[in-house]
Parts: sequence; structure tokens; C-alpha cells
Amino acid sequence: MKVSQADVHPNCRVRSGFLCLGLMVGFVLVFCRLFYLQVIQAEEGARQAEQQIQKTVEVKPVRGMILDRQGHPLAMNVEAASLGARPQQVLDPQRTARSLAPLLHESTGRLKGILTRNASFVRVAHPISEPIAEKIEALKLPGLKVEKVQQRMYPKGTLGSHILGFAGSENQGLGGIEYQYETLLRGHENLVQFQRDALGRTFTQPQGQAMDRVPSGYSLQLTIDEVVQFIAEEELAAVVRKSEAKSGSVVMMDPMTGEILAWALYPTYDPNRYQDFSDVERLNWTLTNPYEPGSTLKIVAAAGALQENVMTPGTLIYGNDGQMPIAGTIVHDPAKSSWMTFSEALARSSNVGAIKMADSLGAQRFFRYLKAFGFGEKTGIDLPGESPGKLSDPSQWSGRSLSSIAMGQEIAVTPLQLVSAMSAIANGGRVMKPYIIASVQDQHGVPVQVNSPEKIRDAIYPETAIKMSRILELVVERGTGRQAKLEEYRVAGKTGTAQKFDRDAGAYSSSNVIVSFLGFAPVDEPRLTMLVMVNEPHVGKYGGEIAAPAFKKIAERVLPYWGVLPGGAHIIQTASALAETSSRTVVQ
Repeated sequence: MKVSQADVHPNCRVRSGFLCLGLMVGFVLVFCRLFYLQVIQAEEGARQAEQQIQKTVEVKPVRGMILDRQGHPLAMNVEAASLGARPQQVLDPQRTARSLAPLLHESTGRLKGILTRNASFVRVAHPISEPIAEKIEALKLPGLKVEKVQQRMYPKGTLGSHILGFAGSENQGLGGIEYQYETLLRGHENLVQFQRDALGRTFTQPQGQAMDRVPSGYSLQLTIDEVVQFIAEEELAAVVRKSEAKSGSVVMMDPMTGEILAWALYPTYDPNRYQDFSDVERLNWTLTNPYEPGSTLKIVAAAGALQENVMTPGTLIYGNDGQMPIAGTIVHDPAKSSWMTFSEALARSSNVGAIKMADSLGAQRFFRYLKAFGFGEKTGIDLPGESPGKLSDPSQWSGRSLSSIAMGQEIAVTPLQLVSAMSAIANGGRVMKPYIIASVQDQHGVPVQVNSPEKIRDAIYPETAIKMSRILELVVERGTGRQAKLEEYRVAGKTGTAQKFDRDAGAYSSSNVIVSFLGFAPVDEPRLTMLVMVNEPHVGKYGGEIAAPAFKKIAERVLPYWGVLPGGAHIIQTASALAETSSRTVVQ
């Protein structure tokens, strides 16, 4: 049967009209939306699409290495397992802590405290061994994560630890060179983009970069040789133990350049286990804690007197038979000499002789030479915490100060300052800036910065330095430093025995002393200047019997290692010969 248009119900026609209208409106809206997305928001859409196929991650750099002067690693990185946690995701902190306690050998209470901290992420234990890491992962505890992280390792153990310092659990420098050069060693975090598919799987990296390539910090090459450092540490430990001393140190420098060749302290510590040692044990006290040096400082008054021509090597000095009244007190002299030459006074380490040398200069000139040799100011060494020592202005000196400072009292110095001063005598009068970083290298081992010798000032004339060298050689040949004498190399030096001030008694102690020997070798072509210092020995009392033999043992091992040829026959001018070649004056 045929249906005519008149037979269609009016409501059907209305519904059809609305349907068509709705479809038209829908198509218009879809068109407008497409136009908006593909034309107006085209750039934003492309950006969002790229974000969906690319993942940006922060890649932490590998910490730069610390190398000795031969390129041997003293500090490097290894990969270690580490346990972290997201406290908000730990469902049962008590149960989790109880499960971890026997594996980590920690108390349940301490672990629970870590797991309930108000932080997005906490480090629970680092490092942990691979077997322990596997057992923890097998527990499948919510909120925990075992990951591989970079850990600092010191392959030589305690070697050079007070100089190297140490890095903490987050691989950040906390002491020594590690702290001083933190920015260079750490490097900078990089943002790296990876491409991924619809399932989030990484399948390539732009620009053809290797996916495992990690940016690195700069490496540092030191002036220290690990063999020389080992010799210094071994001999230092031996002399401290033999003398039953509290502590000791050795500082060795190339007098011609200022390069630090060795720097040893005893007792020492292991930076791989730095948490097991106190702040005091990890402190490089030879740089931060100045002390009264005693007779080693007599080289300054002697050099000044020769430089100013107020005395000569042959000048006769009356030794007062070992006693000299100063500002209402009596200065005692172990030498107990009557008449002696200038050279003999230094060889015998005469207190009276040193006082008369300083008196011949006067307070202002003596102070000027102390400053010229670098006392009372920092050397500028590239290590943290250096003390300038203590040297007051002559306007603040008492009636006894000139005499006390001439003997190495009422002044505080660091071992590095003493080595720097003696190096100026060894090298012809130049005070060199000490340095321990030879070069900074990129991740390919290419130097990007090379340090070179730097002269700070001239302390004395070369002619004065030569005279002082001959006299200091006499100290070793016939004076208080005889036990530092080497069979095949010429040695110059000065002994020191400094009484420590007892604050409770208000006087200098007769039993607590710091003994030392400060010298250089070979005299004709100096390769090393070295200070051996021993703090509070109980077996032995003088620098000549404790520190001088240690100097000898170190030098006789180091010089052949460097290939330094023996110097041949000793050319020593005796005190009488020096007197004959110098204008003779008399000092009473």
C-alpha cells in the first residue's frame, strides 16, 4: 500500500527536522573544534604530542677523579647499591622496619624513624651489599626502592687522607680537596630527552647519542706522588710510634716551584669509612692549628742579620755561658757557650746567639724579615681552612718579645709556613706560592687548566741565601742536626725543640715539647724542602735525636727514587774557614 505525504503524522516531521538540525549543529561544532585544534592551537598540539613521545630525565654527572702526579687514582667512583624509601608509600612502617632491621643490622626504632619522616624521599641505607639488596627486593615491601648509585672510593685507603678529604653519602665533598674543589669535581646535572613508543618504552635518543653516556665532573691531578707520599707516611708513623708521641706530621715541597710533594699526618684515618672517625681525627691540624715553632725560626734572625750586614758568618758572639738576663727573667741556653762565631751559634742552636742576632736588627727590621718570609699571613695554598698563624705588630711587643720571637716563642706558625720560608733559603731567596693541584682535566683526560710556579716576593738576596745554606749545612755536619746527614747527598737544615705553654701552670712545660727538623737537599741543587714535626714525644726530647733521623730516612729513599745522582764530595766551609773569609766583629 502506498503511503502519501499527507498520511505522515506531523510529530514525525518535527522529530525529523530536529534530528537534521542536531546533526548539522554537531558537524559545525566538530568542524569548529578541529579548526581550533589544527589551526589556532596547532603549535600547542604539536608540543603536547611531542611530550607524549619524549621523556626528559635528569642525569647526574659522574664525580671527577683525583689523581697523583703520575696519573694514578687516589679518589674514584664505583657503582653501589643503595636503599631508599618514599615514606608516604610505606603502608606499615613498623612492620617494614622490623623486616629490614636484621638485614641492615640496625634497630627497628631507628629505621621506623627514617621511614616516617616528613619527606618525599629518604635514604635508608647506603651502601648495601648485593646479597642484601637482593634479599630486600625479594621482600617486595611497598615504598622501598633499591637503586644503583655512584659511591666515592679511595683505592689507597688512608694514603693522603687529610689532603684528599672525603665525600659523603650523597657523593658531596666534605673535607680537604674534595670540599675545596666540589664545584669542579661534581660537574653539573644534565637534562636528557629519550623517545618512547605508545607503551612508554624507550627506543631511541635524539642526535644519535648513546643512552648510557653520562656527563662527568672535572678530574684533578695533584703535585703529590703516591710513592713519595707512602714513604713519608711510613717513616712518620715509625718515628711517632718509636718516640711514643701524641702525633706528627711531614710536609715536603719542591723549593724551586712551590709544588707540594708529600703531606703526611699521623694518626691518620680511612676516608672510605669516614663515619668511624671523629671531626678531630679527620682535621688537617697542620694547616688549621698553628704552634710555637721553637729553634727552627732562628733562621729568620740569622738571615736578616746577614742581609743587613750587621753580622757576618765569622762574627764572634759571647754566649754568656748559657744564661742571659732579659726583661727581669733569665734565658737559659743548652749550648752553654762562651765565645762562638755566628755560624757556630746557629749550628749549636744557641738561644743567646739568636737573641743577639735579633737585637742587632732591632724590632722593626726583625719584624720586616718575619713578614718577608711569609709569617703572619696565609701562604695561599689551595686547601681549605688555612690559618695565617699569629704575629703581632712590634707596637704590641713587651720588653721580652724580641728575644722570645727570636727563639720561636710568642709567635704561632704552620708547618707549611716554615717549609715555605726554608725553601726561600734553598732557592736563592724567593718565597714561592705553595700549590697542590697540578692540573684540571676534562672527562677525556685533557687538561683545561694547568697551574705553574708563582713567586710571591723576594725575602733575601741570593748572596745571603748562599751564606745561609752553607751555615745550615754546617748544622748537619757538625751541629745539632748531625743525625739528618746523608751519605751521598749534602743536607742543610735546622733542628727545633719547642716547649709547649702550660696554661694551667702559666709557664712553658719542661716535659711537653714539639720537636722538629727543617731542612733541604741536595744543597747544591735542592729538590726537596721538608719539615718533620713530632708532637709530645715521651722517648727522646730533642729535634736532633727524634725528627732529624726521620728526615734522613725519608730523604735517602725519595732522592734515589727520583733518580737524583749523588752530589759527590762534600764541600763544607768550617766555622774557622768562614771566619777567615768574613770581616770579624765582636758581639757581647
